[in-house]
Amino acid sequence: MTNFSNVHLRAEHVEPLRLFLTEGAVGPESFDEPTVESDIIALNLMAYSAFAVAVLRRFSPTFTIPEIIRYVTELRKAVLGEETLQINPRVAEGMIRAVLRDKTLEDREPYGADNEAMVKACFAVLLDLFHKAELEGPDLEKFLQESADYAGRWLAGQQARQGDEQVATG
Repeated sequence: MTNFSNVHLRAEHVEPLRLFLTEGAVGPESFDEPTVESDIIALNLMAYSAFAVAVLRRFSPTFTIPEIIRYVTELRKAVLGEETLQINPRVAEGMIRAVLRDKTLEDREPYGADNEAMVKACFAVLLDLFHKAELEGPDLEKFLQESADYAGRWLAGQQARQGDEQVATG
């Protein structure tokens, strides 16, 4: 289990995400460049949180499973020629439905695949939804702030849960 006690989100964790989304200056692999484990976790959390915010903006509060399936099908068609962008539909659909807290979702991470498939799906969906939203200027800043807020809430929940577990096993 990952230890989140030393993870702190800072502005330096937002900047690589900004560059990835706006300039394509960095690829998903850059989120693993730091050597300090807490920074790697924070960068990956920011990327996942941006994915979640983009999904929530696109599909929430009302969504249908067929709508998600159609979206993933269209995304897969759009990246058909790009070998590095191929995504597993079960993984992408599962990740989207998990963010939306779909109570009918019975599948769990990694949705019959591996972590690499989840990373590919996360970044492909994030990029697609981000570019379709055409976020710039204040809208981009609002998106990045929502992503950082989402990451902060998730991290605080994980840290509290791990603190409770340590007290219980004390």
